[in-house]
Amino acid sequence: MIHAKQQPSEVKEDDDPDRSRPTPSSEEVRSRFLQFVGRYKRYIIIAAIANISTVIMAMTPPLFSKVIIDEAIPGRNAVLLVGLALGIVVIYAVRAVIGYGHDFLFNYVGQRVVFDLRRALFHHLQLLHLSFYEKERTASLVNRVIHDAAAVQQFVNTAFSTLANSCVALVIGVSIMMFLNWKLTCLCLLSLPIYFLIIHRFRKTLRVANREVKERQSQLAGSLGETFAGIRVVKSFAQEDHERRRFVLRIKDNFVGEFELPLLGSRMRVSLGFITVTVTALVWIVNAFYVFNGSISIGSYVAYNAYLNTLFAPLDQLSSLILTSTNARTSFERILSVLNIHPDVREDDNPVELKEIKGHVEFRNVWFSYTEEKPAIRDFSLDVKPGEVIALVGHSGCGKSTLMSLLTRFYDVDEGAICIDGVDIRRLKYDLYRQQVGIVLQENYLFSGTIDENIRYGRPEATDEEVREAARLANALEFIERLPKGFQSEVGQAGVTLSGGQRQRLAIARAILKNPRILIFDEATSALDNESEALIQNSLDSLMKGKTVFIIAHRLSTIVKAHRIVVMHQGQIVEIGKHEELLAKGGYYARLHNPKTHPGDEPKAGTEDKPRSHAVLAAAV
Repeated sequence: MIHAKQQPSEVKEDDDPDRSRPTPSSEEVRSRFLQFVGRYKRYIIIAAIANISTVIMAMTPPLFSKVIIDEAIPGRNAVLLVGLALGIVVIYAVRAVIGYGHDFLFNYVGQRVVFDLRRALFHHLQLLHLSFYEKERTASLVNRVIHDAAAVQQFVNTAFSTLANSCVALVIGVSIMMFLNWKLTCLCLLSLPIYFLIIHRFRKTLRVANREVKERQSQLAGSLGETFAGIRVVKSFAQEDHERRRFVLRIKDNFVGEFELPLLGSRMRVSLGFITVTVTALVWIVNAFYVFNGSISIGSYVAYNAYLNTLFAPLDQLSSLILTSTNARTSFERILSVLNIHPDVREDDNPVELKEIKGHVEFRNVWFSYTEEKPAIRDFSLDVKPGEVIALVGHSGCGKSTLMSLLTRFYDVDEGAICIDGVDIRRLKYDLYRQQVGIVLQENYLFSGTIDENIRYGRPEATDEEVREAARLANALEFIERLPKGFQSEVGQAGVTLSGGQRQRLAIARAILKNPRILIFDEATSALDNESEALIQNSLDSLMKGKTVFIIAHRLSTIVKAHRIVVMHQGQIVEIGKHEELLAKGGYYARLHNPKTHPGDEPKAGTEDKPRSHAVLAAAV
C-alpha cells in the first residue's frame, strides 16, 4: 500500500494556509510563551523589584501635599516646607535612576525574547519540507519572523513593567485610601466588577478582530511579494494597471478590519472612562461633605482625591495592556502554528555519519507519490556503482527530477529505500550527506551579494585561488574579470544583473568548488549557447571523474558519454543501455531521440506526474 502525500496545489489569491491550521490552545500558548520568557526570569525579577520601588516612591507626593496643606502652610513652618520640597527632588532623582535601570532590563529581556523567537522560527523553517514552501507564500513567512515576533517583543517590553506598576500602585493606593476614609473606599471598590466585566467582553471581540486583520495582512503581503517577484512578467505583458486594481481591491478588503480594530479599543477606553469619571465625581461630592462637617481636613480631601487616581490609573493601564496582549497573543499563535508543523523529512535519532561517501547509490523498489490518485515513481530499482555516470531521459513529467529530489532527500520515499554505500539514506546524518551532494539545475538561484560569495556558498572556507580556479573551469572567469569589481561585483536579487548563461556558469563554478561525491545535473547546460557549452564540457568531464553523476538532459552532447542511459516513462524504467545500443533497438529511446524516423505511441496527456519546480529545488540547494 502506497502512503500518498498531498500534491501542493496552486495557492489562490484568497487562500491562506493559516486558516487550515488549528489555533494553538490557551494552555499551549501560555506554556510555550513562558518557555521563551522563563530563561530570563532573573532579570525580570530584578526589574520588577526595581519597578515596585519606583512605584512606592511615586506614591509619596500626595502625602507630602497633605502635610504641606495641613501643617506647613498654616503653621508657617518654612523648614518643614523646604524639607518636603527637597525630599520630593531627592525621591525623583533616585526614582529616575532606578527607573532607567528597570527600563533597561525589561527592554533587554524583550529584545532577547524576540531574538530567540526569530532564531527558533528560522531554524525550524530550515527543517521544513519543500512541499511546505510550495504552498506557503514567502512574504507571509517574513511577516512571522519580523512583524509577529516584534509584536511579542512589544508586549514583553511593556507587560511586566505595567503589571508591576499597576498591581503595586493599586494595592498601596487602596491601602492609603482605606486609611484616609475606609467607607468611601469600599464604595469606590463596588465599581470594579463592572470595570472588569467590560474589559472581559471587549477582550474576546478584540482577539477575533485582531486575528482576522493579521490573516488579511498576511494575504496582502503574499500577493505583494508575488507581484514584485514577477515584475518582469508584469511589465512584459503590460499588466501594471491590472496589478494596481488587484492591489486596491486587496487593501479595500483590509480597510474595514484595520479601521475597526483601533476603534474597538477606543470604545473600550470610552466605556471604562465613563465609569472612572462617574465614580470620581461622586467622590468629590461625598468627600466635600466630609470637609463641610469637619470629619476630614482639606489636606486629607486633596490627598484622597489624588489617591483616587491611583485606583483607576492602574486599571486604565491594564486595559491598555489588553490591546497589546491581544496583538501579541495573535502573533504568537501564528508563530506557534509554524513551529508546530512537523517536518516530513526528519533526521534519524541515531544517524550514521558517513564523512566521506564512495558514491554507491541503490534505488530499491522505490515508490513515491504526490497525490493519492497516481504515484510519481513506481517500483523503481537501479544499482549505480561509484564513479558511474547515469543519464535520465524521458518526456517531461516522467519522474526524472522527482527521483533526484528523493536522492537529495528533499522528500522521503513512500516505500522501498534509497541506499548510499549500503546505508538507507534516511539513516544518514542529514548535513554530512547533503554536503557531499552537488546539484546544478536549469534555473539556478543566486543570492543577493557578490560573485565571490555566491561561488563559495557551498564551501565558505575556500581560498581565493580555489574560487578563481572554479570560475575558470566553469568558463566564467572571462566575463567576471570584465566586470568593474571582478569577483566583488554585486549580482543583485536572484542574479538579475547577469545573463542566464552567466548565472548558469556561476552555478557550475559553485558545484565545482564544492567538489561533491555525488553530482546531479538537471538540464544544467540548457541555458548556455552551443559555444559556451562546448567550452565548459571538458571541464565538466574533469569534474565528473571519480564521482557518481546523474544527468537529466535533452541535448545529445550531454548524455552520449554516460555509462548508462535510463529511459523513464510514468515513473518507471522502460529501457537501460548505452546510446548506440538503445538507438539500435529502435524502442522508446529511439522514438524520443528522433520521433520522425521512429514513430510510435507517445505518453498520453495528463498521465505524467506533475514535474517539480526547478526554482523551488534551486532555492533549497
